[in-house]
Amino acid sequence: MKIIPMEEPEIATVGTKGQVVIPLRVRRELGIKPRTKLAIYGFRGKLVASKIEAPTQGEELDALFREIDGTRKGTKRPTEREILAAVQAYRRERPRPKGA
Repeated sequence: MKIIPMEEPEIATVGTKGQVVIPLRVRRELGIKPRTKLAIYGFRGKLVASKIEAPTQGEELDALFREIDGTRKGTKRPTEREILAAVQAYRRERPRPKGA
């Protein structure tokens, strides 16, 4: 965890809904923007917030597709006919819900 020294502390106020506005200077120094995720916890009577570096959904999907492509290396892509046959086979095998 990187601690940025500041000459003077910034003051924030807790609103009626428990919301705290992070001072602009702190947001800029830490790169906190709207929708940034923070881990908040208490430690020895102090409130500690830590920015969470999580991948975006798009980045996660890209990684998933790369992983899938990696497992298929050296194999040919299925044809549309093969995909439709697999879907139909699955539909025949799965149990039907009651009343359907």
